[in-house]
Amino acid sequence: MSMKSFFLILVAGLILSVGNGFRMSLGIYVPDLLSSTIFGASMIGLTYGIFNLLWGCMSPIAGAFAEQKGYVKTLMVGFIGISLSFYVTSSAVDPVHFLLGLGVIGGLSAGIISVPVIIGGVSKYFEDDKTRSTVTGILMSLAASGMFIFTPINQFLVSTFQWSLSFQIVSISFLLFIPMSLIFLIPKPKNQNIKKYTPRKISDVIKQAFQDKSYQFLILGFFVCGLHVALISNYLPVFAKIQGLEVTIAATGLTLVGIFNMIGTLISGRVSGIIKKKYVLSFIYFTRSIVIFLLLILPTTNFVIIAFSCVIGLLWLSTVPPTSGIVANRFGTRYLSTLFGIVMVSHQSGAFVGSYVGGLVIDLYGSLDLAWIMAIIISLFSAVIHFPIIEKEKSEEVFA
Repeated sequence: MSMKSFFLILVAGLILSVGNGFRMSLGIYVPDLLSSTIFGASMIGLTYGIFNLLWGCMSPIAGAFAEQKGYVKTLMVGFIGISLSFYVTSSAVDPVHFLLGLGVIGGLSAGIISVPVIIGGVSKYFEDDKTRSTVTGILMSLAASGMFIFTPINQFLVSTFQWSLSFQIVSISFLLFIPMSLIFLIPKPKNQNIKKYTPRKISDVIKQAFQDKSYQFLILGFFVCGLHVALISNYLPVFAKIQGLEVTIAATGLTLVGIFNMIGTLISGRVSGIIKKKYVLSFIYFTRSIVIFLLLILPTTNFVIIAFSCVIGLLWLSTVPPTSGIVANRFGTRYLSTLFGIVMVSHQSGAFVGSYVGGLVIDLYGSLDLAWIMAIIISLFSAVIHFPIIEKEKSEEVFA
């Protein structure tokens, strides 16, 4: 691997680390929001849900814009938008202000620096499936580092300054990340193997993708991943508090999710380049159902929270390398940011459901049991739905 490729992967991974780190540790703020504002759990859940949904909806749009107009401009807009979002939200005194600031502005802006955009951009620098799967695993491992880096930071901020001032500090910090966008000024390598590619418009590719049953199954399965991630990251602190544990144990748990996520994504990326990616996905979703079931039936102790966090961390974003790999395998990398972004809309639709349902069942029943049961059932569904997916022996028009 060349030095340019190394720095590309490193900085692109850091962009994902920043975006995912803050997004996936927002649950740390929920207990303070519940105790210091008039926002109920349902409203906070709705806001987080809209954030996730708009994050997903913006991903393919940002991906298409980046593919046409350039990744540097696109990412700069995303960082500025997130900064604005946290600043506007920091002064929220009513639920609508909070929803518009964090849910709408934050969700749209976060979608611009999202996983599909970055992976689509980086994938254009690498030619074969095996290398791309490995690189994606490395990227997602670096993305996972954000969770264990920023969870304790956010825990420190909210415990020291409370949520409002913490949001202002986060707002300033995002402006400092803007220069990382410049990494995509690195020129793409020239393809060594000269091929004749079929000219395709982006609209034609999207139409073809939606007619593809394997792509449809992938979209359905990724919905489940989003629900799991949102439910656990947003409500593990509240779950711990409901069960009589300190919120700090959940913060420790989420930090461990981030650490073990790094390991899981690296393993997933490597394995996805060796065996069929659909089998990797089925294994991940089936194992998730078992882990969540054990959390539901076992007595909730500090040890159970820690053990759950470690195991679920291995399965956290390990779905991304095989999922993006299947998209690239079937449609090539030219429009990967757009096509994987569309799959991500499904993921974030699941995140919306997980965020909102989690808050709703807490308000209605004071417990997350029903939400855990729902997560188990659909996880089993997702494990099955990936089996009919067909993977090609060789992906098409890599550098088209």
